[in-house]
This record gives sequence, structure tokens and C-alpha cells, in this order.
Amino acid sequence: MPSRTEKFRTLYCDPGEDFGWAVGRHTSLLAAGTGKLWTIVDEVWDLIENPASTDNIFNDEENRRAGTEADYSPIGRIVCEDFRIYPWKARDLKWDRVRTARGIGALTFMCRLKEIEFVLQPASIKAAAQAAGAEELYYRPLRENRHQNDAIQHFVFYTNTELMGLPLPSGSYDEQEDYH
Repeated sequence: MPSRTEKFRTLYCDPGEDFGWAVGRHTSLLAAGTGKLWTIVDEVWDLIENPASTDNIFNDEENRRAGTEADYSPIGRIVCEDFRIYPWKARDLKWDRVRTARGIGALTFMCRLKEIEFVLQPASIKAAAQAAGAEELYYRPLRENRHQNDAIQHFVFYTNTELMGLPLPSGSYDEQEDYH
């Protein structure tokens, strides 16, 4: 499949109370980080509205990958881990405010309002992303950076399957591991 360079950046999200994110342009990983749910959701809105803002954490030099240049192109896609309430977890969520789902809803609305592509991926892509080399891109130490590394898994899975056309298995929503 021929490579094409996109004229926009993609934001990859691993939402939760600790919200991991990564930014890429085509198949290049540019930056990654972790923050609190609503802080990151607010920063996403700012990024969509002001892609060249140097006050935005997504553009902050501290979060940029070593060896990458600043890239202030607009956000043209958001790839986000989906949130599902699995039957075997439903009892544990009794009275839960499902803030993660609300955060994903806010991202969905932003994308709809601004006509930005929004893609949901299952959490079950982890093994395929790791098999495709995600671990080579992980930030260290692993435990402290696990949420942004999860966002990097979504970057690796999306770029491999959608941009390069490689057939990676996505797992199933019915699998009972590594879910919310």
C-alpha cells in the first residue's frame, strides 16, 4: 500500500481518571503524556480551536518525543479507546458516575461539532499493538507512564491497520482481560 503524508495530526486517547494521550502525524509519533480526565478534555478543545498554541500540553516541548520537531498542524482525527460496561463488571459499577464515558462523550461532541474524524477502538488491541512493536515506543519507567503507553498502543494499532493496511487482529469485546 503506498504511503501518503497527512496534512493534520491525530490524537490517540486512553481515557480514564488518568488520561493517556499521544499525538502522531501519519506514521510518526510526535508526543505523549498523561493528565487528569477533565484537564485533558479541556486541553483537547483548546488544541482543536488553537492548534498552534504553545500553551497547550500537546504542543509542549516537554512532552515532545526526542528528535521530533514542533508540529502545529490541526487535529484531523481522534482515535479513542472505547468504553463498555461488560456484564461481568456491571455490578462493580453500581452508582458509578462513569466519568470516562462522559469524557468520551465530550470528545465525540467536539469531533461532531468541528467535523473531525472520530474512531473508537476496543481495549483488546493491546496484544496486537505490542506484537507490532508498540513497546519500542514506550516511555520509561513503564508503570508511571502506563496510560500514555496505552495511548501509544492505539497509535501503533491504528497506523498499522488503517494507514499501512496491515492485518492485525483486534481481539474481541468479549475477552475478559484489560478492560474498564
